[in-house]
Amino acid sequence: QNPTGAVFNPETMRMEVSDFGAVLFNPIAQAKFVHTVSAGYVCAAVVVLGISAFWLLNDRFKGVAGRSMTVAAAFGLAASLSVVVLGDESGYALTDNQKMKLAAIEAAWHTAPAPAGLTLFGLPDTVTRTTRYEVQVPWVLGLIATRSLDTEVTGMSELVLKAQERITSGIIAYDAVEHLKTDPTNLTQRARFEAHKRDLGYALLLKRHIADPRTASQQLIAATAWDVVPDVPLMFWSFRIMALIGFLMIALFGTAFVLTSLRLHDRTRWFLKLAVIAIPLPWVAAELGWMLAEIGRQPWAIEGVLPTFLAASSLTPGVLWATILGFTAIYGTLAVIEVRLILTTIRKGPFEHDEDLPGAAGPAVTTPTQPLPLVA
Repeated sequence: QNPTGAVFNPETMRMEVSDFGAVLFNPIAQAKFVHTVSAGYVCAAVVVLGISAFWLLNDRFKGVAGRSMTVAAAFGLAASLSVVVLGDESGYALTDNQKMKLAAIEAAWHTAPAPAGLTLFGLPDTVTRTTRYEVQVPWVLGLIATRSLDTEVTGMSELVLKAQERITSGIIAYDAVEHLKTDPTNLTQRARFEAHKRDLGYALLLKRHIADPRTASQQLIAATAWDVVPDVPLMFWSFRIMALIGFLMIALFGTAFVLTSLRLHDRTRWFLKLAVIAIPLPWVAAELGWMLAEIGRQPWAIEGVLPTFLAASSLTPGVLWATILGFTAIYGTLAVIEVRLILTTIRKGPFEHDEDLPGAAGPAVTTPTQPLPLVA
């Protein structure tokens, strides 16, 4: 997503770590890590909330269910709020290193005057490169993405023009690398490479269409520049569904917190049913977030360095299908077993032994004490 602390060595033809500290403290990695951890907390909290609601709906384990729902409501509310805040921070980081991903998420085909509006709804059209039936909230995107009212959010068309310039620059770096392969001591070619090395990955995008990027025409360069645009409709809707689920989680845990605080949770059956239904939602949001992160950086395996098609495996389709089917069979079997165990545990409840159940123990049996013998 944001490769740092590494440089391309034309002598060894590989990326090499130059600053381990920069790798370790990569700000993008840190933001995504805490965002992902918070999302995991939300998943855990909604499971506890949903199972507690299930027990209350069936009038079972009411004491434990009530207490666990109270804890899940408070913890889940804090976690869901942190997910939104950290997600906002992760989005803000896109303005520095992944502007194309941000533009695709917002279906921003062109740079709009600052502050940009946030598109709530629309139908992105990749043919006409417009968004039909667009509904915008003024200023919001500018505030979220740039933290200002006078900074523009660059559109995809303008970013494609910049990509075209970087492809042209990368061709110079590619040519220098080819010369350095035959003469590593050539200082002139070394200087050319150093001046254009940050754009080498963009020249490699041409290899999808032509064997030698140096022979590419201006028309091919202009067409290849559009390859840096990811799947806009998929990005657009994945983000909105993910964000909607995020705010629904805040509403769910907020309602649960109020109801448990007022001791009304066990009498509000509509909410208990809603809590059970909501169990899968955080996983859906997490998968959509993963899609945004991975599909949004296409066509790159390493952002700006290595195109995905060059990072693809050299294995045959048969081997790949066998691997995929094997993993599917193994993990599918494990998933079935795990789900059955989870459902069995939920039905069994929190008590391991019958004597732990309320009222299971009979009346206390007392043993009469023998009178103490008299000592003369």
